[in-house]
This record gives sequence, structure tokens and C-alpha cells, in this order.
Amino acid sequence: MPDEGGAAAYPTGAPAPGTAAPTDEAAPVESAPAEAPVEAPVESAPIGLPTTDDAAPAPAPESDEPALAAPEPEPGRDDVVGIAAATEPGTVTIAGTTEFGDLQTAVTDGWPDGTTFTYQWTRDDAALEGATDETYVLVRADIGRVVEVAVTGTGPGADDEPTTVVSDRRVAAGVASTFTAQPGTDLTVVAGEPYSFTWEAAGDPLPNIEIVADPSTLVSTLPAGATVTQAPGSLTISGTSTLAGFYSFGVTPLNTVGIGELLVVDLEVAAAEAAGILVSAVEIPETGDEDQAIAVGSSLDGSATTLRLDDGDTVFVSAYAVDRFENTVVLGADLPESLRTSASTNGPGDAVVRTSPNGFPSVTFNSPGTRALDISFGGFTATIPVEVRSNAVVVPAASGSAPITTSASLAYTGSEPTDGLLALAAGLLAAGAALTVVRLRRRVQR
Repeated sequence: MPDEGGAAAYPTGAPAPGTAAPTDEAAPVESAPAEAPVEAPVESAPIGLPTTDDAAPAPAPESDEPALAAPEPEPGRDDVVGIAAATEPGTVTIAGTTEFGDLQTAVTDGWPDGTTFTYQWTRDDAALEGATDETYVLVRADIGRVVEVAVTGTGPGADDEPTTVVSDRRVAAGVASTFTAQPGTDLTVVAGEPYSFTWEAAGDPLPNIEIVADPSTLVSTLPAGATVTQAPGSLTISGTSTLAGFYSFGVTPLNTVGIGELLVVDLEVAAAEAAGILVSAVEIPETGDEDQAIAVGSSLDGSATTLRLDDGDTVFVSAYAVDRFENTVVLGADLPESLRTSASTNGPGDAVVRTSPNGFPSVTFNSPGTRALDISFGGFTATIPVEVRSNAVVVPAASGSAPITTSASLAYTGSEPTDGLLALAAGLLAAGAALTVVRLRRRVQR
């Protein structure tokens, strides 16, 4: 029982708790055998208070609550110095069609206000030298290639870093013109028969086909009666021509990409089948004669001029086969004898001579009078009327004497209508022969 002073009562001679037992200096005290220490339970110090010894504070108890993250800097703060931020990118597109020669424009959208831009255009990912503007014009080398623009934007802030955005990809359109169909470069039509030839070409954009000058002649000629019809990607020449001859012109397709292949076309209008002959009789003049008698005729309509001669004069006869349009028809040199040029008259004593098997005959009129000169060739015959005057001229003689005769020459005066045949006679030999030579030479060259 505690006393009134609050101290506990212990037996006499027993040490109080917490004090050492009294010792006898004369007699040493023997210690009892040591017993194994007993660990006293450790009581934790209150949280946040130091323990009685120098040990580290106990760890805080685990909690299921998430740890709080450090606060992030507010966006757009100008007081954060030394932290660079990339410019917020927008979009980049290209405006404009993709045809050759078209203007391309880089369009930016959604970038921060005040952003500055630089540009670099590329072709198949390779930078185009000098193409560093906002716009670019497609050139021929871009056709069929991928054209893009890389735009680098830098924001207005002092520490804003540039950001590069590549535009949408696009293939530059435009294909050079090429012929896809053409009738050939050596064409032949027949006089009086309809014809039609068409050239076709492809390209992007679709080309036109134009008739241009033949570079060898620097001119372009089409036969009379030809009509030209053009449409995108095609050209047609059609019609019916009656004048035989050779014509030459150039044909080429072109679009905005450029000019395509040039074709030089030779078009021949050939004579139709022989329908008759044109004939001529030309006087072979004697030495000193100033005038030369000429007459022409046609079997097509029977027209002819009259040949006026003196007896004893000789004419050279020629004949050419023609079609119904009077185009010269070239007949083979191997014609049978019966179809070669021949002449005959109904005058007594007239002489017909042919100098060679393939040559034209000559006719000598040996008596005055009126007669018909028949000229045949290729199965056709044309007739030229002939007036042969006697070369005897009456000269008054002495009284009672008979008239004296001398010779004189009578030339064609051109007083009769020629119906267009006189002009033919003047150049028939040369023109006909030249045309024959040209045709044959042209065919050999092909």
C-alpha cells in the first residue's frame, strides 16, 4: 500500500527499484550466473517526434492515396526562361491544277498567328534548286512526277523552334502528244473518187492535230476539193478531187506540253481510167519559116481546131490518153502495136511515117485539098480537120501567056475558136512528157 507521501513500501533491506544493491567492501560479492537477455517490446515513437535515441525517424505508413504530381508550368508563360518549344504545326496543301504550266501555290492553315514561313519545292523527294517561293510553275520535267512542298514555320516567340510540314503529294499531269493512228505518209487517191484520211493522237491535255508546212518545201498544199475537219485528238482530210497532181503537207499533234512528231505526207491525185485522148498536130517548119501551124483535138467531146498547111508541109503528130477530167493517163510502153499512136488521112499522096516503134508519127501532105487527119492511141481516135492549099501562086505574065506559079506559106492565124485546146497544144508535148517523167521518178524513189 502506498503511504501518504505517495512512495511505495518495500521490505526492509531490499533495494528500491532503479537503485543498486549495497555492497560490502571487505567481502566481494559474487555475481549470479547471467541469464539470456530478454528483448523488451519496442514502442514506436509518435509520428513526427524524435525517438529517445539517435536512430532515423521511422518511415511514414503506406497509403492507398496516389502521390501528387509536381505542378506543370502554365502554357504561354513568358517568365519561363531558357525552355524552347517547337512551333505548333498547322497544315500545308497545294492549290492549283496539276497540268503542265499551271501555277502551284502552297497554302498554310491552322498555324499560330505571326508564324513566318520558308518553302522548298521538291520533285520525287529531291529539292528543286531555286524553288523556294510560295508558288511554283509546273515544268515539262514535272510531268508524271510527284511534286510536293516542304513548309517550315517558326512561331513568333523568341524561343520558338521551327517546325516543318510536307504538303500533300500530287503527280504533275501532262503527257506529250503522240500519234496513235495515222493512214500513212504516202497516200494516193483517184480523180473523181471520194476519199477520207484520219490522224489520231493522244496526250494530256488532249492535243490538237494541225496541218503545217512541209519542211522541205516550206509550203503546205492540199488538192482542190479537199476538206479539213478537226476535233480534239483527231484530224480528217476528205473530199473528191479531180485535178491530178502531187501535193505535200505536214501533220503534227500539239498540246501545252509541246509539239509531237511531224509527219510529212505526200498525197497524189492520180488520173482515173483513160476515157479518151488529146491530140496535136504541129508543123515541122522549114528553114526561114516564121510561123508554125498548130491544131489540137479531143476525143472526149469531138472538139478540134483546123490545121491549115501548104501542100508538101509535114506535121508531127502526138496523142495522150486522158481521163474524163482531162488528166493525162500514163499508159505502159508495152502497148500492142494496134494501140500505139497512129495517123491516117483520106488525101491522095499523103505520107505517114513513124520514126521508131514507140515514137509519134509524122504526116506529109502532098496535095492540096480538104481532108481529115485521124489520130488514134490506146483504142481512142480524135480527128483534126486539115486544109491543104497548093503552094502554086498565080503571077501575071506577059499578055497572052499562061499564069506563072510560085510557092508560098500559109500559117495558122488563130482566127478559129480553140475551145481551150490551143493552149494545150502549145505545151502538150513538154507538159505531158514532164508529168510522165515526174510520176515515174516519184515511184522509183519510193
